[in-house]
Amino acid sequence: MPTAEAASAFISTFLTDFSGAAESDRAAFISSVLDWRELAPIAVGPGWEQLSSEQREAVLAAMTDYVAALIAELPLASADLVITDTDPHDRGKFRVMTSALVDEEPTEITFWVFEEPGKGLRVGNVGVEGVSFLGRLRPQLTATLKRKGIDAAIRELRGMVGQ
Repeated sequence: MPTAEAASAFISTFLTDFSGAAESDRAAFISSVLDWRELAPIAVGPGWEQLSSEQREAVLAAMTDYVAALIAELPLASADLVITDTDPHDRGKFRVMTSALVDEEPTEITFWVFEEPGKGLRVGNVGVEGVSFLGRLRPQLTATLKRKGIDAAIRELRGMVGQ
């Protein structure tokens, strides 16, 4: 099980590497540490179980690309680690909170870090000012799923990042 120190070091290294990456490479860099396998079923809701494995992988890839694009736009180059604590809902996960300047205002950015067997530490969710990207994505995704179905939701997610 990871420690708070390991989670802090992971995010500290992530922020340094993010700052050094070219803007055009940042989304791909973020995708390399982002893992939404636990969050995709939550975002899709009860319909997740009815999806084929190909649809699940397509949803996961589209969500990862979408969230990576959102994170890539954050001013993480100015981020400083603030605190790391254990996620109160899951003792095996950590919240690493940072503060970054957004429009010259200090803004809290939180990374949820967990260990993926065989892959090491990964970023699960990210939140800005207490609102997670999962929380932002789920209502829109749910509405599209109900109106148009999973294939339309995948296309919509891909369209939001220009794919």
